[in-house]
This record gives sequence, C-alpha cells and structure tokens, in this order.
Amino acid sequence: MDISKLTLEQKIGQMFIVALEGTTLTDAYRQHYLKYKLGNYIYFAANLKDYKSIRSLSDSLQAVAKEASGLPAFISADQEGGMVMRAFSGTTHFPSNMAIAASAAADKIEQYGEMAGKELRSLGINLNHAPDVDVNNNAENPVIGIRSYGDCPDMVSKLGVGYINGLQKSGVMANAKHFPGHGDTHVDSHLDLPSIEHDMKRLNEIELPPFRAAFAGGVDSIMTAHIIFKAIDSELPATLSHKVLTGLLREQMGFEGLVITDCMAMDAIKDHFTTEKGCVMAIKAGADLLCLCRPMDIQAKCYDMVLEAVKSGEIPMSRIDEAVLRIIKYKEKYDLTTPATNPSEKYPDHDKLADEISAGSITLVKNDGGLIPLASKKVFAISPPPYRANIVDDTIIVQQTFCERAAEVLGCEYAEISVNPDDAEISAIVKKTAGNDIVLYATYNAMLNPGQVGLFKALKAAGKKVILVTLRVPYDYLRMKEADAYVAAYEYTNRAINNTIKALAGEIEFAGKLPVSNL
Repeated sequence: MDISKLTLEQKIGQMFIVALEGTTLTDAYRQHYLKYKLGNYIYFAANLKDYKSIRSLSDSLQAVAKEASGLPAFISADQEGGMVMRAFSGTTHFPSNMAIAASAAADKIEQYGEMAGKELRSLGINLNHAPDVDVNNNAENPVIGIRSYGDCPDMVSKLGVGYINGLQKSGVMANAKHFPGHGDTHVDSHLDLPSIEHDMKRLNEIELPPFRAAFAGGVDSIMTAHIIFKAIDSELPATLSHKVLTGLLREQMGFEGLVITDCMAMDAIKDHFTTEKGCVMAIKAGADLLCLCRPMDIQAKCYDMVLEAVKSGEIPMSRIDEAVLRIIKYKEKYDLTTPATNPSEKYPDHDKLADEISAGSITLVKNDGGLIPLASKKVFAISPPPYRANIVDDTIIVQQTFCERAAEVLGCEYAEISVNPDDAEISAIVKKTAGNDIVLYATYNAMLNPGQVGLFKALKAAGKKVILVTLRVPYDYLRMKEADAYVAAYEYTNRAINNTIKALAGEIEFAGKLPVSNL
C-alpha cells in the first residue's frame, strides 16, 4: 500500500494494538475503532469464549480495521503456554517454557511452535506475544519464572529460536520478549518500575544473547521491557529510552523488525510517566506499535496525545512514516488478508505432542530413602489450589486440585490448604496427618507465600517424611531443602498434575532435567 494514501490519523491508528471488552464487537467499540482509526487488537481470556465466536470476532475486527484504513489488522494474544494462556477453545494447552526446557522432548520445539501457530491462525490470531526469551536467573523473580526456558542463555537461545521458526512458519508472527531482558528483576513491571544494575559485560553475557540469536534466526518483532537498565540509560525504562530502542537495538544490534511495547498502562509506565505521555515517549524512542490493554477512554486519550505531539513537531513525521512503513511491510509479509485454512476445534496430534512434552518434563531431583515410587506406600496428600500468581496469568483451569487427584489415583487421604495458611490452619493440617508417616506435599509459589513454607517446617518438626512437589517455580525448594524427596513439575495444569502423579506412582519414568542451576 502507498503510505501517501493514508491520512495522519490513519497512520497513528496503525501504531496502536488495543484491547476490547466482551466476546463480540459491539457497536460502541466499532464506532470507537472507526473514529480513531485503531488498526490492531489484543485478546485476553475474557474475549475468547468458544471456537466459533472467536472466529466471528476476529472476522469482525478485520472488517472494521479495513474500513478504518484499508489495511488488515494484527490480532494478537499472549499465548505462551503453561500458566499464561488466553485461548483454550480450539487450542492445545501446551506446557510452559520451563517445562519444555526440562523435557526429554525439547528437541520438538519447532514442531510445537508450528502447531501452536496453526491453531492461532485458525482463530484469526496472527501475532503471538511469545516466546519469552528472558534468562530467569533470579530465584525471587515474581513475574517471569516458568515463563522462561531457564537460566542458561544458550538453552534459552536455542529453544527460543526453535519456537520462533515454527510459529512464523505457520503464518503467525512471533514477538520475542522482554527486550533487553526481564529475567533478573525482584519487581513485577506490572506493579512498579524495576531497575537492573548490571554492567554491559554482564548484559552481553546473560540477557542479550537470546535476543541476538532470535534476530539471527529471523524473528520479526520484539516486545520492550518497562525496566531501567542503568548501564545503558540511568533515567528511562527501555520502552521509553532512545538509547535502548534506537541506540542499542537498532544501531548496535541491527534489528530491523517491529518494536512492540509491553502494555503502556502497566504501573511501571503509568505511575512514573503517565500512560499518555509514555506513548509519546515510546514512539520518540523508536517503538513502532504501542500495546494498550485498557478501555476506550484511555485509548482515546493516548491517541489524542500522540496526534497532538505529531502536529506540534514533538514527534517528527519521519518517525511516524518509518514505523507505519515497517508495520505495512510485515502485514503484507504475513498475508493478513488471507483467511485461515483447515480450521479445526480439535487437534489430536497436537495434544499427543503436548502430553509427550509434559510427561518428559517431570523431574525427580531428590529421592532419599527411596520414597518414590509410591506404589503401595501409605501417604497423605496436601496442596493449595492454583491462583493468578501475577497479572500476566489469566484463566486458571484445573479439573481437580493436585491433592484431590492424588487421592483419587493413589487411594490416600488428602487436605486442600489455603494459598498462604496461617498458624491455626497449619496446626490443624499437621493433626490430620497423624496416621501417616509420609506426606505428599505440593506447593504453588511458596517463595511468595510463607505459610506454605511454615507448613512444611511444621510437618518436618512432627517427624514426617515429606515428598515435595513444586507446581510452578522450582525455586520453592530453596526454602524446603530438608524435603526427603523432591519433584519439579513447573506448572499447575491438568496435564502436569496427571503426569506428575503417574510418575510418582511409578507408571511413567521421571525423564526431566532441571533447566535451572541455582537450587
């Protein structure tokens, strides 16, 4: 498309990826998108009801985007796998990145990426905000954890590139995140503004290699991090920093693809710069697409401020044209006007691979005294329910909690605990285990919930042999190293629950290997 045929308003509309409410395109949203020429969209679980309605919504959004500017839309989602999923209907629930890295089936990562892309494209989703190529070497990281392939830059690079290749081969653009790296933070950028103190030598050794590998492997977009990297820019987070997005990313590292921001309404931006001013700053820094996961009124304010900044000369017209030309280039590359082929609601071969990866990821780290396999051993099972551990998590779907499923399969007694039990609950639970010497104890983010650690210590003080299972980050083990046996499962999903219990019962082998080294 000839960019000269677009009005300034249409050009600016091309630079936004915006959210919507509900499972249908209401007239209010339709008129809003037409008024502001907003040309790209992001889905969350609340938008994605069932297969047919998702396809219908995607078709409606493509139609309104075409009416607004003559261009098709990027329709996106955070479909990472594991605990970060948006679409469940018409897709396979693949394991988390850390589970994949642990799995004996990790060599099938490109096949997995292609399968995931085929499913997304069949729903009308053509941009996946994945993979997460952060190197998670901080055990206290509250937001990355199992979203990462691990703490080894080479492994993260290899698996990230494999997934990117598969996904993009399927006709869905990959979005490697979070540049220059979110793996070593103590703060969730959804809630505040993290800062990383490392020098460039360290960044070049740990954080940046997976992005360099992704660029060499052909990734077509990256997502920026709302984090201050003091070695590069001591004042501004990467998303707003010309030194990071233009100086480092474009000029030094030679990236030519699309630069997409993380959500501009996250607290790291909103509370320190305001979302509206942040949008202007991000474009000036070198961002091409602004992700805005907030309602219509915020979208309108951000659009108006960007428009005014261009009219006043604060944002050069050349910067807008550069971004829009790049956006159009990739919309044409991914042929967004062509509808998905061979749509399906179920993919048995995809489900088979997902189960192979999951079963191959369950990792036996410690087994003092041969407590595992459980076989005929009498145990008492304990676990909390899953919950949204951070804002990135969306719908949590489990048919049974871990302890319920364990009781059903192993024929044992069980107790479901609170996510963060208090002293009274801990005492009551320990009393319930009175007739059992072995306790099968599954934790979920115990590193953030000290009551779970307190229960473990109380069980040990009562003389119990404890088999620890971590249902998310393996770093929980750092607080419970006195466990008699330890199994890492990497996620609290139906598939992981079933395969972990099968391995504990001796029905399948423990084939996984820890993808983190700091336990």
